[in-house]
Amino acid sequence: MLLLMAMTLVCGCSDEVEITEERLAYEPYDAKIDGICYQLSDSKTAIVSAGNVYYSGDVVIPATVEYKGDSYRVTGISEKAFASCEQLHSVVLPEGITSIPSRMCAWCYNLKSVTLPSSITTIGNEAFSNCTSLTSVTIPDGVEEIGESAFFCCMSLTSLSLPNSVKTIKWRAFTGCANLTSVSLPKNLTRIPSECFAHCSRLSSVSIPEGVIYISNHSFSHCISLTQLTLPESLKSMDRGVFENCTGLTSITIPEGVEQLGALLFAECTHLTSVEWHPQMVPEGAFKNCTGLVEVKVPEGVTHIQANAYDGCSNLSTLTLPGTLETISPGAFKDCGSLKDVYCLCLYVPTLPFPAESTTDLIFENTDLSTATLHVPASALDTYQTSSPWSDFGQIVTLP
Repeated sequence: MLLLMAMTLVCGCSDEVEITEERLAYEPYDAKIDGICYQLSDSKTAIVSAGNVYYSGDVVIPATVEYKGDSYRVTGISEKAFASCEQLHSVVLPEGITSIPSRMCAWCYNLKSVTLPSSITTIGNEAFSNCTSLTSVTIPDGVEEIGESAFFCCMSLTSLSLPNSVKTIKWRAFTGCANLTSVSLPKNLTRIPSECFAHCSRLSSVSIPEGVIYISNHSFSHCISLTQLTLPESLKSMDRGVFENCTGLTSITIPEGVEQLGALLFAECTHLTSVEWHPQMVPEGAFKNCTGLVEVKVPEGVTHIQANAYDGCSNLSTLTLPGTLETISPGAFKDCGSLKDVYCLCLYVPTLPFPAESTTDLIFENTDLSTATLHVPASALDTYQTSSPWSDFGQIVTLP
């Protein structure tokens, strides 16, 4: 099919819609009116279609169109209607349209602005995915759902305010929005989905409202400009790697009501210096390579430290283990080369969670204990002196 020569069609509303070339694979349409393709129905409604063209310039979708003496009310947009229209600059939709379909404007690399009508209730999957020039979008009050990857890699977005009508945000909705600096989340939201703001490298401010219960996998991973964050008291669960590679994060308080914590929670948070929390278990790899940790006091109430929890905390000098601690998994303090003082408050020596002939190098793998001092309860001194790996410490002294 031959490409069309570039031409300009004049809309009835005096806006211009340019057709630069014909799609080789096109969507069905019944009429092309003022440069826009439509599917028409017997009920005198019209749906905007990709048709056989790529749209460019500024597109305004009218509320009604005239065709062969009949008037048709524009009620919707078909999936991918504007997808891959690389020269599309802006889109204005009429009132009455209730949903933004999947991939409506995906891969529109030069799209800078979108005007959404107040009638919109849902934004579909990948609706604006890879719209790398989109600088701002106003999501109207009334939108209840934002689909998967809806704004994936919209790298020019700088701020985002979601109306309180939003109840559901899906996977990767804002992943890779590299210039997004602040986010205000709606009060009706109960779950932040997996990778929702992952790789938003300039995100420094997030307002998470009371009512959020669950933060899913890697929601804020690689948000390297995030320095502080207030978590709501309603929070119950934080999944795997929620703050992994948030290298600017310096401190955080996890509410007492949080019942579940995932692995790699703060892994690679190299500037993290303090965490206020009340866990029953330190998750696997929770602080892996957190080189900013110099002093760690594992909270009272913790009964188990999982594998590689503090692996690679190379500047960790002082460690306090609570009296409630029962088991420590392999590699928990691997490569903690600066360790000088360990205060173990346990009356009974913490062990591996499984039988082993020797625990030497399993818990403190690649950590030289010969230059470190172990501080233990006087009543348990003899047991620590004869139990591996505790007996490997250069000095074992009693607590005051």
